[in-house]
Amino acid sequence: MKADRSLHSWLKVATLSLAVIGLLLGSVALSQDRLVRLTFYYPVGVAGPLARVVDGMVQEFNEEHPNIEVVAVYSGDYDPTMMKVQTAVRGGNPPDIAVVEISEFPTLLALDAIIPLDDYIEQHPGYIDAFFPAFLDNSTFEDQIWGIPFQRSTPVLYWNKEAFAEAGLDPEQPPRTWSELAEFADTLTMRVGDEVQRYGVTISGGWNDWLFEAFVRQSGGQLIDFHEREIKFNSPEAVEALEFWVTLMQDLEVAPPHSTWASTPPDFVGGRTAMLYHSTGIMTFLKDSAPFEFGAAFMPANETYGAAVGGGNFFIFKDIPQENKDAAWTFIHWITSPERAGYWSASSGYVAVRGDAYELADMQNLVGEHPEYLVARDQLEFGHGKMMAPAYQRVREILKSALDDAQAGLISPQAALDQAQSEMERTLRSWIQAP
Repeated sequence: MKADRSLHSWLKVATLSLAVIGLLLGSVALSQDRLVRLTFYYPVGVAGPLARVVDGMVQEFNEEHPNIEVVAVYSGDYDPTMMKVQTAVRGGNPPDIAVVEISEFPTLLALDAIIPLDDYIEQHPGYIDAFFPAFLDNSTFEDQIWGIPFQRSTPVLYWNKEAFAEAGLDPEQPPRTWSELAEFADTLTMRVGDEVQRYGVTISGGWNDWLFEAFVRQSGGQLIDFHEREIKFNSPEAVEALEFWVTLMQDLEVAPPHSTWASTPPDFVGGRTAMLYHSTGIMTFLKDSAPFEFGAAFMPANETYGAAVGGGNFFIFKDIPQENKDAAWTFIHWITSPERAGYWSASSGYVAVRGDAYELADMQNLVGEHPEYLVARDQLEFGHGKMMAPAYQRVREILKSALDDAQAGLISPQAALDQAQSEMERTLRSWIQAP
């Protein structure tokens, strides 16, 4: 999907020729002579090898823009990246650009660390309209756009078609409802005595708060209304969702009560679980690694289908020189073009953030051969912005503790979420009560 190299060469020759003419005339601006160096923090939330893809895109940008050098700094998963960003901002040495997990947006606003991007966006009519609306929910505050979607996803349900066939299930028909999910998981679970050899389904840990939010949406609820400043952790819809999880994990024993985000894709590839809830960002890993045919589908519905979008946005930081801000926008606009959005999607499995990326010939060929790459895009019809609030790391800790305790059978779902609600209201009291 790279641009034509001969065109690049022609442009470089033309640029050099113009520079020489300008020098002879004594009219070359200082900004044309000076190299603008940008520090770019980025995470890869699902697979470290994808860092090589980002580094390759950055190298291509630098080759095409001789007056800008983007220095890419791979900063691990989302949480370490946010810690690194906060430390740099508070130390007075922010990065120029960073991809930050979307729920951290309010924290960046509270730090007064980032700038709105509307003035830049207005220079490119139609640019922002190409992005899927659900991806902009975590980019907007007080009618301004502060972040540009980049590596974005929804969770989906993966299933092992060979395991389905062996268990007497139709390998082309994944479960469509919660009740079917429980039924299929029971059929697919393999036991030797009291030991489970293969679980029917795994709801991945680590980011299980994100997956839980999807289940709550599937019951018609939500956990946090950011714009109304409302916390709804113990709503009937949330309790129903957690009760269903506990049924799978404790009552039916068809799902493991504990897992990690990084371990479950290898578990699926290794046949230790027949169905898996996880990000679309592992799609390419599974395609390259699974020794069996698999499918990807919408997460099963309860009252409705539902998903919370996830991933990271580009942000430009406030306390940097204006020329760095301008150069940072040049990079963001370049890397979110249809061609690069499609290339990143094909390389990673993340959803291409722009609808027009799917019109490109290479993407048409990819999804024609691997239609599973379209599942998350199509699920965006039922997608919502991810919950967000100030002090989001504390928010996650509170919810994850409630989920983990209930999944382990230590406390009832109602009691766990009642406690989480009370703790959240104390933690965010000043935000909730602010005028």
